[in-house]
Amino acid sequence: MGGGRLFDFDGPFFSFFDRLSDIVILNVVFFVCCLPVFTIGAALTALSTVTQKMARKEEGYIVRGFFRSFKQNFLQSTGIWLILCFLGLIFALDIRILRGMEGGPVISAALGVLLVLGLIYFFEFIYVFPLLAKFDNSILNTMKNALLLAVKYLPWTIVLTLLAVLPYIALYYYLGVMIPVFMLGGFSLISLASSYIFKRLFDPLIKEEETS
Repeated sequence: MGGGRLFDFDGPFFSFFDRLSDIVILNVVFFVCCLPVFTIGAALTALSTVTQKMARKEEGYIVRGFFRSFKQNFLQSTGIWLILCFLGLIFALDIRILRGMEGGPVISAALGVLLVLGLIYFFEFIYVFPLLAKFDNSILNTMKNALLLAVKYLPWTIVLTLLAVLPYIALYYYLGVMIPVFMLGGFSLISLASSYIFKRLFDPLIKEEETS
């Protein structure tokens, strides 16, 4: 009896492989949509839209849902992506210039300030696209709210940072193993794991919106 239920079409065995196939398909669609580079922001927003629905068990057609979000949020997500790229380029140039100068307390202090700003930048990057995927707001308000949430939920922000960073560290050290993992489902798995946390963080905001 138990074994029969295990292999029912709505049982855990088929449910697992159904979810696994969704993750693989979503990952492939996301990767392809990132190839033009300037569309990465829209692809990240669409990926988060789908994985947040998966975390809430509200997903429908994966590919259709992805492209619906991709289209609806394209302008805002691309604007945010271009702003983040511009800021990232400034950080990279500043660090390169400072590292080329002779060492001293002023240079060390400047590098320390850039390190803090870089951490804030990374926190912004973690929150901003999932926030845009869930809430309608302007670009500036979305970016501001992303920073406020990152500070408000700092312990969870650290967990989200580890979720974002550790797979890429593994990719660096185990390139041959991790490349197939990333190509098959790595990006969508990271987004899905993060979406369970974002569900916890965003639910109070959703209730607040519904009340108001």
